[in-house]
Order: sequence, then structure tokens, then C-alpha cells
Amino acid sequence: MDRVARTQRRLLLRTTRLFGLAGCVTAAMILSVPGVVSGGRYTVLLILVAALALTHVAAEQYDGRRWLVLVFLVGVGVVVVIGLSDGNTGQVGSASAIAAITSLGLGAVAARLVPLRRTWPLLLTAFVVTAVTIIVVTGPTALTIPTIGLTAVVWVAIGAFGGWLDTSIPRLIRRVDTIGSAYNAERLASQAESQRRQDARLLHDTALATLTMLAHSGRGVDAAALRSQAGNDAHLLRSLRLGEELSPVSSGSYILQRGADFTLDEGIEAVTDRFAGLGLTVNVYGGGQANLDPRVREAFLLALGECLENVRRHSGVDSADVTVSIDELTARLLITDTGTGFDPSAVPDGHLGVAESVVARIQEVGGQARVFSAPGAGTTVILEVPQA
Repeated sequence: MDRVARTQRRLLLRTTRLFGLAGCVTAAMILSVPGVVSGGRYTVLLILVAALALTHVAAEQYDGRRWLVLVFLVGVGVVVVIGLSDGNTGQVGSASAIAAITSLGLGAVAARLVPLRRTWPLLLTAFVVTAVTIIVVTGPTALTIPTIGLTAVVWVAIGAFGGWLDTSIPRLIRRVDTIGSAYNAERLASQAESQRRQDARLLHDTALATLTMLAHSGRGVDAAALRSQAGNDAHLLRSLRLGEELSPVSSGSYILQRGADFTLDEGIEAVTDRFAGLGLTVNVYGGGQANLDPRVREAFLLALGECLENVRRHSGVDSADVTVSIDELTARLLITDTGTGFDPSAVPDGHLGVAESVVARIQEVGGQARVFSAPGAGTTVILEVPQA
């Protein structure tokens, strides 16, 4: 049962209980008026009314039709006992108590039965039995027809309210979900635009500035300084892919907020957080301390980032699983998705994403990368690198 159906059902159950308890409380208050009930039947009636209230509570908790049947049977029993217990004030008090039970105490079940059209015959039968019971216990008096009329009106009102809940709640929840989805889409779009502008500024201040100097043959710039600038740019961009964050000091001058010495778990968290901001949910399982050479760790995390980028761009799904496994000799990452998949042997030679950015990168640091995929069967990539 989805969230909409659960919410709808819970509201119908709660509505039935509240109407039923309102009828029980009203009847108990009327019966407590001196002279309404004769003899020692007051205590018995209060016990029966309390029993009806308890069946309403149980019908909400256990959500079974047998509890609705029990509610009806107990309610009819209460009506019969009230009708046999008229006091010295005549039938006005008992008729009022009976009306409270038959209209609210029994009519509450209409909130649950009206939304189920196949139960309408059962609901009609229950009302006929209720009306006959009223006639039998009150007799042919001036109060009989008003009591039946009030019962009918309340049953119709409660049934209409239940039908309204049944139709309006799903629409309301779907509308809220639509608004939430639109908000999330707008938020992601705003984040993506902000990131795009930051990336554009970063490229302008670093790589593009260096390339411009190269295009002008380094005129006015010492060759050693040019090499140093290019190396700094490469280090900065590579560190960003590993999840480090920029803190711009001024145009062309940046500080990385994360130090270079971070653990493998921190690196994985940084990479997955970066993709979370791009709309890809990454579930990470496992973990542990791995003693990796910085160069190996860098290749490991960059290959992970390339795998997640392929999931984001090509898989057709918005989530992936990353399982971390570390033993004495090897650190291992298992990246899986349930997307469209592909045939690794059919990838053209010019497409170097997996071959170079994943497999070759891991092999260069003494590790091993294996790709398992098939069209329509998702993709699994296993990355293994040696510990220092």
C-alpha cells in the first residue's frame, strides 16, 4: 500500500472512531440525566456504551470488517436496552439517547463503507435494521419518525464526508508531491546553474588564462613560471574532482578548504556528495581504513568519480550503490546501478571514458578494474588497488 493509500485509510479509520465516540459520549451524558433511566440499569447502560466506544477504538486499531460488524451489533444491543429502560420522564430522554447511538454511534461506519461501492447494499441493510430497531424499541410515538429522520440525515452526512475524504485526499497528496517535485527540480537547477557559473569563473581564472598565455607563446612570461602555473592549474582541477572545495580569495587565487591528507572514507564521501548535488543519489556501504599511497588514492577516487558520472549521464537511473571492501592487501570498490546497461565489447575505440578514465587509470597504479554490463541489465564495476 503506497503512501497515499495509507494516509487515506488512516483518515477514514480516525474519522469513523471520532464520530462513533462522539455518539457514545453524547448518549452517556443524556443517560446521566436523572429520571432518563429507571431502576439499576444506569450502570449496565454505561457499561454497554463504554463497550461500544471500545469496539470503535478496536475497529480503528485492527481495521477489519468483523470489527465493524461488532460495532453494529453492540450498538443495536445498546439501543434495545435503552428502549427497555425508560424512566419517569417518559420517552424523550431515552429517544434522545437512542438517536445519539443510532445516528453517530452506528452511522460512523458509513464513513468507511461509502467509499467502497460494493458495500453499499450492506450499508443500506444496516440502516434498515437500525430503523426497524428504532420502531420496535420506541413504539408508534411522535418521537419515532424524528429519530429515524435524524439518523438518516446523519448517516448521509457522515457517508458524504467519508466519500469526500476518499476522493480529495489522494488529489491533495498528489498536488503536494507535485509541488515538492517542482521545488526539488528548481533547487537542483539553481544549484547546477550556480555550480556552472563557479566552474566558468574557475576555468577563466586558471586553465583558460594559462592557455591564453600559451597561445601567445608565453610572451612576457618566464617558461618556468608558465610550467609552474600549468602545474598549479592541473593540481587544482584534479583536487576538485576528488571533492575538495574552493574558497576563492580573489580572481585567479583560490584556496582548497580540504587538506591534501584525507582518508579514503573522506574522499569517497566528498565524491558522492558532489554527485548528490548533481541529482544522483549514491548509497555507500561498508568502509574502513586503507593505507593507500596518495597517487593510488587519487586514481582510485578519480575512477570512482568517472563511474558515477557514467551512471548519471548514461544509465537512465538516479541512484547508484557503492560498496567499500578493504582487506590487508587490497582496497576494493564495487559500483552498481540498475540502469540501461551496455555491451562493453561494442564501445567504439574513440570513446575513452571507461577504457582510459577507469580501467587504464587503475592499471597505471598497479590495480585492476573490471566492468560487467549488458543492455537492460545494469552495470557493475569493480575497482581494486593495492595498499601501501
